[in-house]
This record gives sequence, C-alpha cells and structure tokens, in this order.
Amino acid sequence: MEEVAWRKGPWTAQEDKLLIDYVNQHGEGRWNSVAKLTGLRRSGKSCRLRWVNYLRPDLKRGKITPQEESIIIELHALFGNRWSTIARSLPGRTDNEIKNYWRTHFKKSKPSKSIERARAQFLRQREERLYNQELQLHQQLQQQQQQQQQQHQHQQQEQPQQQMVDVKYVMSPADETSPAYNIQDMELMYSYLPYLLQGSANCSASDGFVEEDGAWGTLWNLDDCDMVCRGTSAMQPAEFTLY
Repeated sequence: MEEVAWRKGPWTAQEDKLLIDYVNQHGEGRWNSVAKLTGLRRSGKSCRLRWVNYLRPDLKRGKITPQEESIIIELHALFGNRWSTIARSLPGRTDNEIKNYWRTHFKKSKPSKSIERARAQFLRQREERLYNQELQLHQQLQQQQQQQQQQHQHQQQEQPQQQMVDVKYVMSPADETSPAYNIQDMELMYSYLPYLLQGSANCSASDGFVEEDGAWGTLWNLDDCDMVCRGTSAMQPAEFTLY
C-alpha cells in the first residue's frame, strides 16, 4: 500500500472548514479517519492539534490574564511541567498555550522574587489547609467517641433503675395497694357487722357465759372475713367463726 504524502505547513481556511465540518458531524476522537472522509491531506495527529489548539469553540482568545498567570505559577509549583493537568484548571486554555507562556515568561530567566514568594505562599497555604483538614477530622472522631461513651454510660445507669421498678411492681401489685381496694374491703366488712353482733349476743345468752369484759370477748375471726373480702368463698353471716 502506497503511503500518503501528508501535507505540512500552515493550515488554510479551506482545510479548517473541512475539519470543523467533520467534527460537527462525527464528533471528536476519530482523527485518523479525517483524511479518508474529507480528503484532507493531514495526519490524524495534525488534525487533533489543530482542533484542540485553534478551532475548538470554547477556546479563549487573547493574552493570559494576571489571574490566570498566578494560577499557572501556583499549579506549576505543585505539578511541575504537567501542562495537561494545569490546563484543566484554566478552562479555554490549552496545555500547549500554557507551556509556551511559561517558557516565554519564566523558563529563560531566573524566577523573579514575586514568583518565588507566590510559590512559597501557595505551598504554605496548602500545608495549612491539609493540617486543618486533619485536625478537623480528628476532632470529629473524638466527638463521636465521647458521644458513644456518654450513651453507653447512660444505658448502664438506666438498667438498674428499670430493674428496681420491675421488682417493686412485682412485690407490690397496684390492685392490692390502691385506695379503691381498701374502701371496698371496709364496706364489705361493715356490711356483715350486724350479723356478727347478733350472733355474738345469741351465743352469750345460750351458754350463760357472762364476764365483765364480755362485750369485747366475742370477736369474729378476721381470717374468715378476709376470705370473704377477697371473694375466695361465698360465706353466709352465720359461717363466721366466733370466739
């Protein structure tokens, strides 16, 4: 296969138009197909460089501004001659343009004091920023650990209190200590009092058992009364045990 003799030298306006039409139709990236599809006698590398450095729509025209220059100085102190990396921080500027600017203004002569100061300041600020980030992360970790310890201590303090409450509830049920239960107990006991007194008088008359303190000698059995009050047996008034 006969090699194609690529054309070299400056691009013409017609060649630029053919390359622009090709990129608009097929997109960027397939530079080796440009010559076959458009008739351009330019290599794929030449087409790529022409598009990236001169024909791309988002390219900035004009001189590099002082602000862009300061960015180039700072990033060059960090990345060195990695022009593609530096160009990512300068939208619209190409790596080739940045490289040429650096070599034209700074490479041939000794860097000025202002450049050295800017570079030193950038490195110092970078170190301070990294230190502050590490310090902030360390403080956040300490705060999280303290919160976890406080939560753990709080849980340990709550567990014995909850156990004491549970034991108290088991030992003293609410239905046995409530005022309503005591009132019902007294009402039921007083309702049986006439029958108890009547039974006591009958017993004293039939047996002829009379003493000076007989009025207090015939007491009922409180155990039986307690059984009635608790509803354990349906006792009649006569079923109470008399003494």
